[in-house]
Amino acid sequence: MFEGHFEVLDQDECRTLLGEAHVGRLGFIGPDGITVLPLAYTQDGNLVVVRTAAHTQLAELPEGIDVAFEVDHVDQEAANGWSVLVRGRLVDVSEELLSPEFLTPLPYVPGDRDVVRAISIDQVQGRAVSRP
Repeated sequence: MFEGHFEVLDQDECRTLLGEAHVGRLGFIGPDGITVLPLAYTQDGNLVVVRTAAHTQLAELPEGIDVAFEVDHVDQEAANGWSVLVRGRLVDVSEELLSPEFLTPLPYVPGDRDVVRAISIDQVQGRAVSRP
């Protein structure tokens, strides 16, 4: 029988982990159905900030659409990990309103990423697991 450990993370720990990670996955219902995209991001207060290119699926999504954003870490050798799930809405943000240190998530893909979008952090929940 599995005798591991499961822990629900509190809000503060979820936000700390969200602030420490750099890549997450954005889930939404788009024109092609349910879609999940990996994205570099930063966190600025109650927003998860991402950059994308014009005319991409993410750039074309309407403001206010419900989305989910997930970050996690798994250590295969130590047999433990955690995940944080954000539920919120996609919002357009002006670069002038963002803190300068959070303005530019470094994208992993080359090219211009001139469209700044953000996910409002309406709900956040997390969990940690480990094997004995």
